[in-house]
Amino acid sequence: MERLPAIDLGLMSEHLAAHEGELCKLNMYFAIANSSQLKNILKLQSNMMYAHVLVMLALINPYHQQPVKLPSMDNTHSDQNVKHSTATKNDKWIATEAHTSAKSMANDNFISALMMQDQHVRDIHVEMALQQLKIQENYEDFLKNMGWTFVPYTTSEEQLNTYYHFEQLFNR
Repeated sequence: MERLPAIDLGLMSEHLAAHEGELCKLNMYFAIANSSQLKNILKLQSNMMYAHVLVMLALINPYHQQPVKLPSMDNTHSDQNVKHSTATKNDKWIATEAHTSAKSMANDNFISALMMQDQHVRDIHVEMALQQLKIQENYEDFLKNMGWTFVPYTTSEEQLNTYYHFEQLFNR
């Protein structure tokens, strides 16, 4: 690996520190969670984030000679041996918080990628952001299937008023 721009090293150092806390939290959530579906998502996210740690360590190691690639989520399997069980109230708050955490991590990775100078490091962080987005979607699906989400919708009249306002604004 070539020498890294200071901003890339600084951002990855910050990410690695955050990953330590996130991985500990995910392991704690796994121990508390009851739903087998939720446990599988938590384990998948934990495995994925650990893979991210290994990739960042390889990127910052100046003696690392092999090409650094982010493994696909297919290569960070969740534990299929989790016993089947039903969801509890704890599962709701765990899934809600883990969803928010995945969204935050995706955002951090993407924003960091925009600031990174090394193209390869930037591309890997965009991929990391997309993987966190996929995890976020897994939590959304779980929460929706459990009936634990609420999405307010606008009226057709509000949408039309907005449409007409901007149509007129941009009509040339």
